[in-house]
Amino acid sequence: MTTTLPGNVPGSGPTDELSGLDRGGHGPGSGNPSGPTGWRHVLRRALRPLRRHPGSRRQALVGVGLVVLLLVLLVASIMVGEYVLPAGDVVRTLLGAGDPADRFVVLGLRAPRAATAIVVGFALGAAGAITQSVARNPLASPDILGVTAGATAAAVAAIVLAGTGAMSGFLVTAGLPVVAVLGGLVATALVCLLAWRGGIEGYRLVLVGLGVNAGASAITSWMLVRAELPDLNAALIWMTGSLNRASFEIAGPVAVVVVVTVVVSALSTRWLAILRFDSRVIVGLGVRRSAAQLLQIVLAVVLAAAATAAAGPVPFVAFVAPQIAWRALAAQGPPPLGAGLVGACVVLAADLGARSLPVDLPVGVVTSAVGAPFLLWLLLRESREVR
Repeated sequence: MTTTLPGNVPGSGPTDELSGLDRGGHGPGSGNPSGPTGWRHVLRRALRPLRRHPGSRRQALVGVGLVVLLLVLLVASIMVGEYVLPAGDVVRTLLGAGDPADRFVVLGLRAPRAATAIVVGFALGAAGAITQSVARNPLASPDILGVTAGATAAAVAAIVLAGTGAMSGFLVTAGLPVVAVLGGLVATALVCLLAWRGGIEGYRLVLVGLGVNAGASAITSWMLVRAELPDLNAALIWMTGSLNRASFEIAGPVAVVVVVTVVVSALSTRWLAILRFDSRVIVGLGVRRSAAQLLQIVLAVVLAAAATAAAGPVPFVAFVAPQIAWRALAAQGPPPLGAGLVGACVVLAADLGARSLPVDLPVGVVTSAVGAPFLLWLLLRESREVR
């Protein structure tokens, strides 16, 4: 007696998924997985969820597009400089070929800067997405919540108080990133302590963050006033958000922090999605709201502080990238991974544009010029929705 699986009638054509398979699970005439029909069947099965869910298909296409755009910007960033390299030579050198002169220019001079731009932009974008999801507010980002200002105040204080001796050189090369991370953590702890009322509400978090941001900015201004000229120059260069200090020694630790934090964020994606709901819904779903908020805030702070330690404060990236990724991917909320890819593209493009101008500008100046109009547009849009 022949057993017919539900929904699979023999001879029904393409809907009968088992009729055309041999015992090895391959299509007719394939004989092995490497046959064209076998691979076609595997690809068809892999793409079936995308056909059933148009939103998933759009997210996959946009994600692939962002990766391709990032690779194009990476090659373009390495090409541009006093000595312009052809794109083919850049790709060959990155793949391990190329002559010694190209390897020196690409791997020794330009690739470290591009790698630092990517990890800094990814960290800021992901941090902004997490912060906006927890606060349920598109205006919430590490720039506004005081994380960046705290890291900046700590770094400037370290430069000014250390003087111009050997200790200053140590701070600029090795110890300054650690001081900046600690400053960001202290500022965030203060924001959470003042904003905590059995949990964190979005507008209270933004208001307290603005206050801490103002206090940290005042400390930075006071340190700059009492600084000597060499320390003042070093502090101002760091404060503008620059990739001039970029190196693999700086990009490596930040990349490790980004990878670990993104993995933890991916494992807690369910919590992040639930935090976008109202507090009563969160409690009804049986989730410990306070613990979930605290974990996500710690992840966002670590990402933002690490990025600030590597390149200084790069404004508006953590604010702009999640909003672009949210609209491009049509997601339920700002996606950390998508926002990270957008942030990496934004910083890399901003650095490429800054180096293409007649005057060499810090990357932070370009991101500010782009991010400020975007902030005004979002404020106008939010005010119209309230009306």
